[in-house]
Amino acid sequence: SPSPPPPLPPPAPSASPSRPPPSASDPPCFPSSATVQLADGETVPLSSLSAGDSILAAAADGTLGFDVVSSFSLADPSAKAAFLSLATATATVTLTPTHKLPAGPAKALKQASEVAVGETIWLASPAAGALVQAPVLKITKVVADGLHSPLTMHGGWPVVDGVATSYNSAAVVARNKYLVPLVEAVCPSLGRLVVAAVNPKPMHYIDGEVVEPISSLEVAAAVAVTAAAATLGVRKITARK
Repeated sequence: SPSPPPPLPPPAPSASPSRPPPSASDPPCFPSSATVQLADGETVPLSSLSAGDSILAAAADGTLGFDVVSSFSLADPSAKAAFLSLATATATVTLTPTHKLPAGPAKALKQASEVAVGETIWLASPAAGALVQAPVLKITKVVADGLHSPLTMHGGWPVVDGVATSYNSAAVVARNKYLVPLVEAVCPSLGRLVVAAVNPKPMHYIDGEVVEPISSLEVAAAVAVTAAAATLGVRKITARK
């Protein structure tokens, strides 16, 4: 008699819609437990940050100062993601593989996945008021809760877990140094719609708003409505005079 068919493999467990499995396409972020230093000297987790907070940051020349957290910063505490932990003798920074940080003597911005053991990264030395180099001694893969990315208003490199990092490439950060304050002052909501048009995933912002991806046509319509509203407001003010 024919042998019975082999048993079917068990179905793969379905992922919770609120906690998707870690993905290689996770945005450049840190876990909720990562910390920053506020202007008053207090060290706080990224999960407690708000737009407008001043955090310790570094300039490209290595000097330390404080920069303002923009409302375009990302925060998704419900996510679970895959991270890399880069450990030196005195500090460990945990970030997604695509997140950038200055590395090597020239402070070239590299993705975390491109940094090798023995290569130097840059640590904050408040006593010196500047960044100092330290070699990476160990790199480990971890899974942790939360996806957070503080986007600074004036182009500073956020110091996270005592290590200088960068939310994007040097060219984007240099552009956003001027663009972000302008958009924040004029129409931040419209700016988020523009971001949604070029990102394939929902954007979870620091104030809790989640903006789903949209088409460029929808952005154009929003721009037209905003322009019309602004024109109407100017006409009303002129009529009162």
